[in-house]
Amino acid sequence: MTALDPNLPALQDIATPALVVDGMALQRNIAAMADFAKANNIALRPHAKTHKSPRLAQLQIEAGAVGISCATVAEMEAMAEAGIQGLLLTTPVADRVKLARIAALADSTDIALVVDHADQINVLHTLLDTGSRIVQVLIDIDVGQRRTGVVKPSSTVELAQLIEATPGMSFAGIQGFAGHVQHIIDYEERKAGAAKVRGILDDHLRVLAEAGIKAPIVTGSGTGACAFDIAGTFTELQVGSYLFMDADYGRLQAEGGAPLPFEPSLFVLATVTSVNRAGEFTVDAGVKAMAFNGPVPSLMLGVPEGSTYRFGGDEHGMITLPEGAEAPKLGSRVLLIATHCDPTVNLHASYQVVGHNGSVEAWPVMARYGA
Repeated sequence: MTALDPNLPALQDIATPALVVDGMALQRNIAAMADFAKANNIALRPHAKTHKSPRLAQLQIEAGAVGISCATVAEMEAMAEAGIQGLLLTTPVADRVKLARIAALADSTDIALVVDHADQINVLHTLLDTGSRIVQVLIDIDVGQRRTGVVKPSSTVELAQLIEATPGMSFAGIQGFAGHVQHIIDYEERKAGAAKVRGILDDHLRVLAEAGIKAPIVTGSGTGACAFDIAGTFTELQVGSYLFMDADYGRLQAEGGAPLPFEPSLFVLATVTSVNRAGEFTVDAGVKAMAFNGPVPSLMLGVPEGSTYRFGGDEHGMITLPEGAEAPKLGSRVLLIATHCDPTVNLHASYQVVGHNGSVEAWPVMARYGA
């Protein structure tokens, strides 16, 4: 459990709402996932969409990650500018402007990307400099999320053959990211969902093999399913939220009903701004400070145990007190665990990272607005 204290002297001069990271819990999470991957002989390519921070990406690389996954071209550009290697763009791109930016990156950086349609391959080919490095291309598979990806294994074979026949490109494997499985709370249900995903990928791999095509990389999985996806099929894990955890992942059950083996490290620091109503008070952290596509904060530091949070608008959050509890003083600070970490990070320009000695250092959040 975090040892963060909202009354830490170094936090008192920070304007709120602010994104605060327990630096020690963060380091333990990075080490725990790295040790897990090493023990199970599987590669890590953590997702930058969670943190949007080259500095955090570098910490993950130093712990043994083979590279970094990126959800947007802007994230990939920010990581490349910081010298991060092993970048994979996990979202198929159809926008010609973005494809041109990918082609520009390929001139100077070893990158990989996913596709799910022949037109993406053909357009990118027209934009690539003939002297560029070879671009590693993976095929995105729809594993049940019904968002992006190829559905039929025969289409996967056709795309793989097209990639291999296109100058400047090389077929590197397949991707199967199951966002719909990561957040299933029940352990056995999540385990069954992950097995179904691997079965779909195995079907595509089998048809590729029958066509004489090897898929060196099988990438995907995530924080919620990684414990199951070491069983086979995947060669690397695109984990992300393990870094911070949040109110959503905090609900997930590991085997036997235990929580996942990672600690909450990401919080929103807020100030108590109104105490005039009996039984509740207001803080300055609403929907502009925390994503509301997840459960409300389940862990709040600096408030009486048993208090509950509800959104009160753009700038406000309301905290209801348990019966008989006294409200914090006006102007005091509270720490709210992130609701959904990825979009919450995207709302802030920087992290306030608390070190082991109580000091605080600001780390920028990059690529917040770029696509």
